[in-house]
Amino acid sequence: MNGKSIRKTIAGSGIGRIVQPAYVQVSQRVRLARNVIYDARRFLRWSFTVRRPLTQDQMRASLVMVYHSLEKGLAFSNPRPKFGREKADRLISLLRQYADRFGCDHYLSTSVNVLQAYHDFNVATGHIYEPAMKAIEQLKSNFPEIGTIETGGTRQITRDAISAATGFDFGVFCETRHSVRHFAQREIEQETIESIIRWAQKTPSVCNRQSCRVHVFTDTESKKLALSHQNGNRGFGHEAGAVFIVTSDLQHFHNPSERFQCWIDGGMFAMSLLYAIHSLQMGACALNWSATYERDIAMRRAVGIPDNEIVIMMIALGHLPDDLKVAQSTRKNLDEVIRWH
Repeated sequence: MNGKSIRKTIAGSGIGRIVQPAYVQVSQRVRLARNVIYDARRFLRWSFTVRRPLTQDQMRASLVMVYHSLEKGLAFSNPRPKFGREKADRLISLLRQYADRFGCDHYLSTSVNVLQAYHDFNVATGHIYEPAMKAIEQLKSNFPEIGTIETGGTRQITRDAISAATGFDFGVFCETRHSVRHFAQREIEQETIESIIRWAQKTPSVCNRQSCRVHVFTDTESKKLALSHQNGNRGFGHEAGAVFIVTSDLQHFHNPSERFQCWIDGGMFAMSLLYAIHSLQMGACALNWSATYERDIAMRRAVGIPDNEIVIMMIALGHLPDDLKVAQSTRKNLDEVIRWH
């Protein structure tokens, strides 16, 4: 007898009014437990909390996590001499491991550049750090191409440059962004989609690890397949010029304290995508993915989302028609949102 039959039997009996609420409560708790176990299993499997040896993606995230802590220190107005020696030692160890296993790439080059900036700072303050100097010399000797990449460390900018780039009314920009459920039937060019995602890459993320991914669907059948697993797009999803599935890669997270970080980083990244779309005078609708593990598994299998990526949300986007209607949703009063301390 399945769950549906059991519920019908209970409901039809004289004690149904007493037993059924208890049965529903227990059933909901069991479903919650199954979903929690589903999330916990995937975090343990793909984060680098306990996994050894680390995958290349996990080692890249480790490099970024450590070198960015040095970058942050170097970006202070008055860095403390000899700061971050433990982090520098850790970075040197990771660099050697990464170079031995995977050779030279953008991650190795950037990490070496950060270590070089850290070494130069120490030299300028009269504190030569021999381990850093030796590691830099060895890695640059083994991989001459390291010097061709100029990322990592710090760079100087001015307030005037920021002011020149932000001289517009952000309040009006925000007020004119809506969830759009009516799209013009025009194709979205690949270059436009790439620009949207490139701009969203400036979103802050924990230790600058940049865990987010965007799965892009543009042809009719792939859009239909992706949207068929999400109920909130009925009546308008078929009009979208493209569909994004925003994910966050669990391989970028380190310990139990980061078990929810994928949703934090992923949510901010998704908002940046929505603002980038709006900046191009296009429309978008964020599509909720608060799914049970059964639906999550089914959608992943259908469209090819790997197990190591957490699905944050879907986004339907497209060009705007000349005229359209949007929901006139009220916003809470500020005194319901602000808590002054």
